[in-house]
Amino acid sequence: MAEKRGHIEKLTHDFNTSGVLEIFLRNEKWYRVTSRDFRSFDGKRRITEPTETIQGDVWNVNMRTYEYEGPVFLWGTNKQVRYQGTGEVINSTVREKFNKTSGSRG
Repeated sequence: MAEKRGHIEKLTHDFNTSGVLEIFLRNEKWYRVTSRDFRSFDGKRRITEPTETIQGDVWNVNMRTYEYEGPVFLWGTNKQVRYQGTGEVINSTVREKFNKTSGSRG
């Protein structure tokens, strides 16, 4: 079996990662994002999730949407930073390395 390489730190999530995760950008629209970007976004965030699930009934599901006011982390790490409301994803060296690696696979 090959050795595991790259980003292997287990990220903490204190929110429902299976919900619809959205961030509010400066153009005043909500955009769906991954949990990595969601936890590192320094701005308005919201989650949409079902209030209950009934086996076999996928059409009549009540949903609730709420603003998430949890911690903000450096991207790809568990290092928490103070919320400042910049409306941007907080970069880290992990993200820069990740972008450099994925950019070279072209």
